[in-house]
Amino acid sequence: MLQTVSRLLPELPLFLVIAVATHLVMSFAQTLMHYKLGHHPMGGKFFRNHINFHHTYYSKDHLVSRTYLGDEGNNTPFFFVPVFLVGGCAYFILPLNLFVVLVIACAMSFYAHVFFDKEYHVEGSRLQRFAWFRRQQELHFVHHRHANSNFGVGPPRHQMRLPLWVISGHTDKSV
Repeated sequence: MLQTVSRLLPELPLFLVIAVATHLVMSFAQTLMHYKLGHHPMGGKFFRNHINFHHTYYSKDHLVSRTYLGDEGNNTPFFFVPVFLVGGCAYFILPLNLFVVLVIACAMSFYAHVFFDKEYHVEGSRLQRFAWFRRQQELHFVHHRHANSNFGVGPPRHQMRLPLWVISGHTDKSV
């Protein structure tokens, strides 16, 4: 056991870089898919599911509910296609230990996206006590009030560089 730990310790910085890079790529890909497929008719069923369910359940003045209303029109399977394609390529390119880190980071990033979206829309979320969460929730709600902005669920750093960023209804790229 000690030999395994001592052998993996020097690789820890590389594992961290792979995990952070994977999260950033996943977050950007989810934002891009949400923007290009979830809000444009070219998205087909993805678009219809997203608009007819998520943006119907949670619109303008009705942004939260007692329980999350997201079982119908679930778009999760659409995200698996590009993830499996990239994952399949990564399997043949990366050493096994780095591939495992990539898979775990990818799953955690996707789960965090789903988790936060649910928490944003549930009345009395246990995360409401945190100022950072209330801020992120408000930025997410801007998207539900102004559907052509703020397409990501997670931290908005990459969105701020796109012409999609709005804070409380005003375009502002300086934040």
